[in-house]
Amino acid sequence: MGNMTPRTPLEFLVQENNRLVTDLISVSGGSSTATTAAVTSVASVMTSAQLLAANTSRVEAVITNDSTAVLYVKLGTAVTSSSYTVKLTAGESLIVDKYNGVIHGTWSSVNGNARLTETT
Repeated sequence: MGNMTPRTPLEFLVQENNRLVTDLISVSGGSSTATTAAVTSVASVMTSAQLLAANTSRVEAVITNDSTAVLYVKLGTAVTSSSYTVKLTAGESLIVDKYNGVIHGTWSSVNGNARLTETT
């Protein structure tokens, strides 16, 4: 993927084949630091499921696809395999920075979990 022209005020980093791949590059806003991390998981489903609720205190979120199925992640609601923000294959992780809204996910088949860490 390499460097891309900034498109939105969001930053995504995806781990692919043991190398960090930058997708959307643009950071806006303050330079908050986190002091707390909450670790949760969401079981895979083939419908839109909330991975993280909106949280104005969120500094960063890490989403790892702990499944052999594809995980479609959407910043917002009503994620589908044709309406998503990022597609994570097995074992890939996504770091969401500077976004405090709801995050939804759905899988290509019911298998495994999304492992989530939200820092505040």
